[in-house]
Amino acid sequence: MSIDSNSTRASIKALLAPASIAIAGASADPGKLGSLPLSFLLKHGYAGKIYPIHPKLEEISSIRCYRSVSEIEGEVDLLVIALAAARISALIDECRPGQVKAALVLSSGFAELGPAGAELQAGLAAKAAAKGIRFIGPNSVGIANLWDKVIPSISQVFDQADLAPGPIGFVSQSGAVGTAITALAHREQIGIGYFVSTGNEGDLEFSDFCDYFAADPKVRIIAGYVESIRDGERFRRAAEKAAAAGKPVILIKVGTSEAGVRAVRSHTGALAGSEEVYRAAFSQLGVVRAQSIEELIDLLKVFAVFPAAKLAPGSKGRAAILSHSGGAGVLMADTCIAEGLDVATPSESLVEALKKRLPPFASFQNPIDMTAGVIFDPELMANTLRDVVDSREYDAVMLCVNLIWRQGSGLAEQLGRLAEVKDALIGVAWIAGRQEPLDALNRSGVPVFSDPVRCARAIAARLRWEVNRETVVADFAAAGTAAKTAPRDSPDRYLAQEAMLRDYGIDTAPAALCRNFEEAREAAARLGYPVAAKLAALGLAHKSELGGVYLGIASDERLKQVCGLLDKIDVEDREGILVQKMVAAPMEVFVGMHRDEVFGPVVVIGLGGVYVEIIKDTILRLAPFDAAHAERLIRGARFAPLLDGARGRPRLDIAALARIVSAVSALAMAEPEVTSLDLNPVMLDESGAQVVDFKFECEAAPRA
Repeated sequence: MSIDSNSTRASIKALLAPASIAIAGASADPGKLGSLPLSFLLKHGYAGKIYPIHPKLEEISSIRCYRSVSEIEGEVDLLVIALAAARISALIDECRPGQVKAALVLSSGFAELGPAGAELQAGLAAKAAAKGIRFIGPNSVGIANLWDKVIPSISQVFDQADLAPGPIGFVSQSGAVGTAITALAHREQIGIGYFVSTGNEGDLEFSDFCDYFAADPKVRIIAGYVESIRDGERFRRAAEKAAAAGKPVILIKVGTSEAGVRAVRSHTGALAGSEEVYRAAFSQLGVVRAQSIEELIDLLKVFAVFPAAKLAPGSKGRAAILSHSGGAGVLMADTCIAEGLDVATPSESLVEALKKRLPPFASFQNPIDMTAGVIFDPELMANTLRDVVDSREYDAVMLCVNLIWRQGSGLAEQLGRLAEVKDALIGVAWIAGRQEPLDALNRSGVPVFSDPVRCARAIAARLRWEVNRETVVADFAAAGTAAKTAPRDSPDRYLAQEAMLRDYGIDTAPAALCRNFEEAREAAARLGYPVAAKLAALGLAHKSELGGVYLGIASDERLKQVCGLLDKIDVEDREGILVQKMVAAPMEVFVGMHRDEVFGPVVVIGLGGVYVEIIKDTILRLAPFDAAHAERLIRGARFAPLLDGARGRPRLDIAALARIVSAVSALAMAEPEVTSLDLNPVMLDESGAQVVDFKFECEAAPRA
């Protein structure tokens, strides 16, 4: 079902905010799986109607039981299923069409067990669809909507009755890891308002919930633990909506190594996509990626406290660092610079303001060393921090504190008053501090970290997202689509493919496809010597390794000799000999496209010729995107200085290369039969770019 479907959102609303909940497998025995959802609903004070289903009991916890779903007279928003896998099919059969809006399948024994379980899961999905039931799971540990006290879960994290809701919608493909992260977040005073364990994703999946949260006013941050994205297009559209709404998507993505990929497959029955493509997709979509649970908690802490950050035009984020220890300040400054922040020195007016508070032997550069004297005066430390914030010279102001046990409570109280200040992001790194003042500071709304490196990285990520978001949203709007071009009839697939490239504005070097020496000689006469002669065979990736490429042919005699040599090479799908005008350029570039199993067409750019596989300096982007996006991408590559006049080299026509790259992305979207495309080399000079060789892989031959 499409992610744009109103019925999908309605089903998720019924799942997360149900007016009525039926529990199949409900039990009075605390050792049974079905006892937990009911106990949590009662413990947290769910106000809706509850229908426990049990074939023998009259009531559970003073609530009337029903023998079956069919015995329930009205509609049921959410059906919680805590039955053995083999019994679920009969349960779905009992449901009247349209009676149940959504289901939560807690039961295991499905696709996570292998082919037989996958078949059982597919049967469940088919039966549920026939009854109009959208479901989450199977193999889920449940969901939680702390706003409305909806806690149909089996996780002990919800034994805590004092969990406060907050602006985060958290979706996890691992129930155990997800609930552990939820517990850590609440311990750090981070409010997770929604928790969703998607289990095997037999129906509703991770991206469906991202899409829902992008439109939910209670959610300001979408977070997740992800093993695999099942539908890249759904995820892309959900991420676009979140970015447009100003809601960051912050994820841990696992399964990057070979061992990790194997574990993902065995755990969820899903295929993990290429790690390089995931990195490119997340960058392009503005997704913030955490590399660990600790980093995810750090990021959520900062993003939750600072929902908005206004940076000066063109700024990459200006950071001020204060400490009472020079060493700790330097460590934080090093991290800020490594993260791309601007650690600029304060203005003369700010220095003068600081001198009125601090001793003359303090350091008024950046980092600002307040000296050890401030340890005994929490108010002085907080006011110095406020001076820097009030100057509005910095987008972020960070304080590094060491120990301070005796004055810890007083310092936490003073710093907590800065939570109301929104002119800059404020972060505190408190090394070896006692837990009580750290908890108090977190509760006040000033994020505190145990390590200056973690503090600086989290703040930098928050500023970086703000810098990138507008560009990301603009790229979505500018991407556009391309229409499929009219078919070109040709008896030769090579010529049909060359015509396709030209249809999309991709210039190819002048050439002729020849079947014998006489045709080759006539072509060389038209093109003018010197020429190149190449073996033309579809699907042949490395012509030069077979001796299938000859360059700089300057005479009929040499051409005749080369044609004889090429005729002796035994390859399949031979179409003839390509005679091509020699093209010289200062730089060879590679542009390619392949269809990723998760995200679809991905465009790859790198140094061309033999260097594409030797140096392997490539950049990736999901199609489609426009030429302006492509040019920005190229200029941000590590190899960009080679194209832009480094060390006396000529300034090459990057805009022309960007047009080819964008054209490949358009071709990829409009020509689904093209499964991969290599343009290598693309000859780039000061006034243009021209494709010298190309290779298509197609499901069916285009244009023939």
